[in-house]
Amino acid sequence: MNYKVFVSPIASQNLDDAIEYYTNEYGKKAASDFLKDFRNTYKALQTNPFYQFHDNNYRLLPFKKFPFITFFIVDEATKTVFINAVFHTSQNPEKYPVR
Repeated sequence: MNYKVFVSPIASQNLDDAIEYYTNEYGKKAASDFLKDFRNTYKALQTNPFYQFHDNNYRLLPFKKFPFITFFIVDEATKTVFINAVFHTSQNPEKYPVR
């Protein structure tokens, strides 16, 4: 069964920042590849969101090619996934979402 996936404003801003960075530093192809990697992560969450727990509420799923992690919550009752943040893996782990 497919899950609905919602991207929070914070996660959306995280993605916009990453796309801007890759565009400016490596060009449009790199930014496009990053976006494709995110879309693959998004599709994976639609079909099976039960990945590794980060803490009691958040789960995480790393991107396949880029050094980013998606933090999300699954609401099993409504079959909904809420992407709350997208972090570069070199960021301070203390900034990761905790609930």
